[in-house]
Amino acid sequence: MRKKISLILAIVTLGLDGCYYDRFNELHPLDGYVNTCDETLPDNYQSVTRNIMLSNCISCHSNSVRQGDVVLETYSQVKQHAATGELMGVVRRQSGYQPMPPETALRGCDIEQLQQWIDNGMPE
Repeated sequence: MRKKISLILAIVTLGLDGCYYDRFNELHPLDGYVNTCDETLPDNYQSVTRNIMLSNCISCHSNSVRQGDVVLETYSQVKQHAATGELMGVVRRQSGYQPMPPETALRGCDIEQLQQWIDNGMPE
């Protein structure tokens, strides 16, 4: 009986410790953090959109991971998905699109910043 309890505790401990999504600071370190909701930032890819992608998308959509065969590392890659409507469809969690990020929606101001970038012609 004692061995069973020890085994169960060991399995539960390993299971909880191994949960990748519980490590927010490892996924989203604050070094170099830019508040993309700051309306004083220039409305272009380099100052706003790129930082939204780095903070929320790159961990799953980089050249090395390529989840869903979607890569969002460069301006041209993000622009391609924005131009088709796919980018806003997934972040707005619209019907027919797989919601992204899957666990937690982007902040409303980030979604609006992305839409504003698209509406302004997606400046680099």
